Amino acid sequence: MSSERNLPYDDTNPKDIFRYAKELLGQNFVDILSSIFVDDELKAKIDYYNNPKGKGTLGNLLEEHYFLYKPNSSSEPDFDKAGVELKATPYESTSKGTKAGERLVITMIPNTEPIEAEFKGSHLEKKINKILMIWYHRIKNQVRTEHSIDFVNLYDIYSEICAKDLEIILDDYRIIVDKIISGNAHKLSEGDTKYLGACTKGINAAKSLKPQYYNKYIPAKRRAFSLKQSYMTYILNNYVQPGLMSYDAIFSKEDLKNGDFDKKVLDRINSYSGKNVYELYKLFGISTASKSKQINKTLVNRMLGVNTDNAEEFKKANIVIKTIRVQKNENIKESMSFPKIKINEFINQEFENSYEYDFFETTRFLFVVFRENENGKYVLSGSKFWNMPIDELEEVGKLEWNNYKNKFIEGVNFKIKNLSCGKQVIENDLPKKTDTKIFHLRPHSSKSAYLINNKRYGNGSEADMDLLPNGDKMTHQCFWLNNNYISKIIKDI
Repeated sequence: MSSERNLPYDDTNPKDIFRYAKELLGQNFVDILSSIFVDDELKAKIDYYNNPKGKGTLGNLLEEHYFLYKPNSSSEPDFDKAGVELKATPYESTSKGTKAGERLVITMIPNTEPIEAEFKGSHLEKKINKILMIWYHRIKNQVRTEHSIDFVNLYDIYSEICAKDLEIILDDYRIIVDKIISGNAHKLSEGDTKYLGACTKGINAAKSLKPQYYNKYIPAKRRAFSLKQSYMTYILNNYVQPGLMSYDAIFSKEDLKNGDFDKKVLDRINSYSGKNVYELYKLFGISTASKSKQINKTLVNRMLGVNTDNAEEFKKANIVIKTIRVQKNENIKESMSFPKIKINEFINQEFENSYEYDFFETTRFLFVVFRENENGKYVLSGSKFWNMPIDELEEVGKLEWNNYKNKFIEGVNFKIKNLSCGKQVIENDLPKKTDTKIFHLRPHSSKSAYLINNKRYGNGSEADMDLLPNGDKMTHQCFWLNNNYISKIIKDI
């Protein structure tokens, strides 16, 4: 690529590349093609870029037909003279506002050669230093070339606005590199880090197993450095559209110097260890009158120094706060629930493409533990970050998930029991919690409702039921993380 080719922009100047990119605003991808092609050739190009299985991505379309250079797999930034990488990335509109449509894949992590120990001067730094982000609006059932380009921004990792982000990204880079160099690339997971992720590459990541440079005995999935979807959503709602959403910052830039974000979070919470919940409610001015189920989550946010549920660093990093109450007998009262499944969609998925896999592979948890004392009061005993180990997820988790899927396909059998008190109970032969180690399925509804052989049971309504493959219906189901599994995770607190 050369500025001697009479390009409509100066390919040595990031500001002029950005100026030219902004002329895309308000256009869709058909408009770009229509300015070059007509008739059958135009139709052929539209079909090519609309094919979800083809190699013609929307990013390739922009490179070749708007910025006028041939797509390539060079290790250098796309605009190498300006040090700018080009990325087309989707956003979606939801009932809760706009969100990034996916993570932003930056560059492959080497698997057959050494990885650079230092971020400065690394291949990743070249690719992530300045990114020209072209945001298009992805709408369900709309063909790709009709998506409109609504936002353009020049992301600069060394800019003042990204100063705090850079400290956490450097921390993430160290975590990923340390795991790879220790010969544990096969244990990498997106949940290990905060803003910079190590995502799997390929439609079927299980088929992408390759030898590790640092461990010749255990193969690892091919992975790429990426900016997490949660972090991309923050970029969209704050850097691209400033002030669209308000967040509370836990730390200042100075707080994050020298990294170790996790330790600094845990130190804040653990400084209150030994106080019971009522002492903490009083200390932070939290009213106990509301009886809100979220009261302890509110308490954790206050301990971290934020007044809302929108802690900036947690939203960017997809960190979920879970408060856990451990009873005197060491039992955890509650299992942890997740969104309800749709059975007929569930049985047509593969585990690696399921909500459950994506959730546990990408989510970090902050577990904050309150233990019951001899007086029946719950006392803060400590906290820890945790994400599900990838081998547990892909072995035990996959097995348990598939056991439920196969049972739904095979057919759920019901037994109607009439109790002496006059109450009717519907039992089923889905795997029970006692059959599982990590998660189990159980009802996700306050009322039970069934349609079995065209006969209705339970006190719920149509809205409380989900359709089974054979036409019967049962109460909505959701996955629950087993409380005894959680007990093992937090036993060291």
